[in-house]
Amino acid sequence: MTSNEKSFPWDDHNGDREYSSDEFAEFFSTLFKPGVVATANFGTGLQITESASLGMRVKFGSGEAFSSFGRNYVHDKDEEVTVPIASTLQDRTDSVAIQFNKSQREAFFVYKESDVTVTRTDSIFELQIAKILVPKNSTQITNANITDMRANESVCGYFSPHGKLNAGDITAQFIAWFEDFKGKLGTDPATNLQLQINDLDSRAVHNTGDEDIAGKKNFTDDMKTKNLEVTGNLELPTADLTVTTKSGLILILTKRGDSAEVSFSGEVSNVTPGKMIPGTWVDNPFHPTTTKQLMGHFAGRDTSFHIDLKPDGSMIWWGAAIGTAPLTARGTSTYLLN
Repeated sequence: MTSNEKSFPWDDHNGDREYSSDEFAEFFSTLFKPGVVATANFGTGLQITESASLGMRVKFGSGEAFSSFGRNYVHDKDEEVTVPIASTLQDRTDSVAIQFNKSQREAFFVYKESDVTVTRTDSIFELQIAKILVPKNSTQITNANITDMRANESVCGYFSPHGKLNAGDITAQFIAWFEDFKGKLGTDPATNLQLQINDLDSRAVHNTGDEDIAGKKNFTDDMKTKNLEVTGNLELPTADLTVTTKSGLILILTKRGDSAEVSFSGEVSNVTPGKMIPGTWVDNPFHPTTTKQLMGHFAGRDTSFHIDLKPDGSMIWWGAAIGTAPLTARGTSTYLLN
């Protein structure tokens, strides 16, 4: 049996109980779940945020992390990290990770340009800290471009002790439930049990067959349906936003569920095709996940225009070049947020 059994640690006697770093790491890996250490005592939990000076930089916060290898990583002070220059042709998404590398015997920060994969092998274990959207021709990275991935258990998660099952509590709960259930059955257990089963069946939603279900029902998770017929009102969460740009173009946006409607108005001047419309950008709740083309027209004319609404909320003008003499914008357009 000795070849299949081991224990740790014991005092060493003349070299018969020497331990390697792998054995210590294996021991710690059984105690703790890998992830970022979320603590108020040290750092910001390795959070990635915009640089105070903006530009093509982000701030990498101090903090700690723990790997499935049983090794830890410490970043003892905040520092600036340079983001590679933006493409002139298309947007890209980068990622940042903490890599634990057995062959290099080290853990370190990794910046992955145009790469959001997470490597996990026998020798490499990565925790993805954030994703960074780098729009084409961009000159700065803001918090709106950064997606925090630390809470995502599939690529990172937060460090914690492995949970323990308290069988005593479960047993006590079962006994309490059983005693309560016996009281409900009363002196005629068979009849009362059947009545409770019938009541439960009347309130259950079955897998097959037609059913009428009365009362208000709240579904907190995703729901998939083949066909949907609505006889009453279909209410979707809504939000409104008005954006007035420095060029005079006004966008009145209404968000309904996962779609948004845009109405154009205002007197437009000083815009150039292919250039960003100056002024306030569209706020984050109305950002699409991909660039959307929104169509409009000019009042009293037979010409139209369109703008590219980008995932970061910026807008590119693709109508005619307009100088100081303004034209009146009109029109309505819709786009999907997801």
